[in-house]
Amino acid sequence: MKLKLTSIAVMSLFTCAASAQSSVTIYGMADSGILSISNNSNPALGYLPNSTNGGAVVGVKDGGMGLSFWGIRGSEDIGNGMKANFNLRGNFSTQTGAGGGPNSSGGLSLFNQEANVGISGDFGSIKAGRVIAPVFYAFAATDVRGGAYFGSSLTGLIGLNSATGAFAGSNSNAPIATIYNDNAIVYVSPKISGITASFEYAFGEVAGNTSAGRQIVGTLAYDDPHLKLDAIYYTGNDNGIVASLNPQGHTTNRLMQIGAMYTFDALSLSIGYWKAENPTFPGAGTNPAKFGGAATTGSLNMINYGLGYRISPLLNLTSGVYSIKDNNNSANKSVMYVVGADYALSKSTKLYLEAANVNNHGSNMNQSPVYAQPVTAGVTTHAWMAGINHRF
Repeated sequence: MKLKLTSIAVMSLFTCAASAQSSVTIYGMADSGILSISNNSNPALGYLPNSTNGGAVVGVKDGGMGLSFWGIRGSEDIGNGMKANFNLRGNFSTQTGAGGGPNSSGGLSLFNQEANVGISGDFGSIKAGRVIAPVFYAFAATDVRGGAYFGSSLTGLIGLNSATGAFAGSNSNAPIATIYNDNAIVYVSPKISGITASFEYAFGEVAGNTSAGRQIVGTLAYDDPHLKLDAIYYTGNDNGIVASLNPQGHTTNRLMQIGAMYTFDALSLSIGYWKAENPTFPGAGTNPAKFGGAATTGSLNMINYGLGYRISPLLNLTSGVYSIKDNNNSANKSVMYVVGADYALSKSTKLYLEAANVNNHGSNMNQSPVYAQPVTAGVTTHAWMAGINHRF
């Protein structure tokens, strides 16, 4: 009996030691609500501005604050202050129960948001695989609306992509500053005096041309209790699929962004400036214009403003304005106005109510207030959504 108890004690000791060195966590978020939107384009055409208006839609929608997802992440202490890490994360739909989603190549993946492995330590962290791009974390930190899937800098970025013709079906360019990237390596520096830098290199993996399809991103961020700042520079190369539009490997899309958010007590103010270029449009041939040089077919600016006020520890109000302008045609412009409120039922669960109005003018302007809910170009859109968000 004594030997048995001793054996159990020894086994428990080793189990505790192993637990202290490594950990695995299941985590995620479920977000669902009722969406009403006055303008709905053909989903089969995605965000292309030439899609027709299918009319108003009311129904259950996954993702007001963010798309539902689940994931598995873990770390292991490998000594010398270093850890080995992995992260697997994919969407699921609260509308249908379907899991996974599209990857960068258009196929379906179970872990369509993240599937990567890496190491971290005093030097910072590095990971390889499919990643959520540093671009997202940078601009979300300096927008009062964050990276919400209803009316935020995220939906504004999608509007920039669509208006410049950067989505598949317009040409063979990489989308501007994609949020999820395959075949990527990401380095994030340690925070020094509030400053963090990140660098991402996403391989195009086009045979015979190492630069084709390549994406390169650099970000800088500053964070203290009151002030947040960010800066982004992005370039994306053509993949050569539609050779008549752009030569394989030619540097095409570019994005520069700077943002700031200041919080004083319950009040938050934010501002951001974006400059996006897509040098080639359908039928336009090659345009080697440099960033900030001669006018190109797809050249747009966006300015976003945000105002937030926390009424109480449980109730938070946010608002934002997202204005897109076509530098080559002043008649092409879009302005989105968004207001939202969320109420915390617990540390993990929130109720939210959001509303938006988007004034799109011009044949290439189809900024949508809702992620993955395309609208028709040149048409004013109204939308509201009420839902619940739970994190686990």
